[in-house]
Amino acid sequence: MQFMVAVASRGLVVAKPYGDNEKYDLIVDAGRRLWRVQVKSSAARHHRGYAVRASWRTSDHQISYKPSQVDFMAVTIVGEGIWYVIPVRALAGRLTINLYPFGSRRGSRNGFEKYRGAWELLSGAKAMGRKGRRRVRSRVGREIR
Repeated sequence: MQFMVAVASRGLVVAKPYGDNEKYDLIVDAGRRLWRVQVKSSAARHHRGYAVRASWRTSDHQISYKPSQVDFMAVTIVGEGIWYVIPVRALAGRLTINLYPFGSRRGSRNGFEKYRGAWELLSGAKAMGRKGRRRVRSRVGREIR
């Protein structure tokens, strides 16, 4: 529900599909595009970060989300008010990811920090460019990287 409120407050339309037959939880209507979004939350601390399961389960194993099934995974860090909007392509088949909103003590790369608060990816504009770089159009129509 928190995701639905956050999306609606940004002027986007959000809908919940009937039933639980799909790999995504919600649909975000961005005007020109419908995005399939899987919503996750994490309170599981892991080396100053948070572990997030980026997969779905069958009775005997986990399966990663595929871009043909889901467009984005939205993750909230419980109790912190922090959201990540991560394109499923950026997950690259991982079953679990770690998010470090307060920095990693080991100095590892925080590869998903660029998706922290990345609500603009749901705006309906061309959200992702080549090689996973975010692209956003300025008000005058020029592309910003």
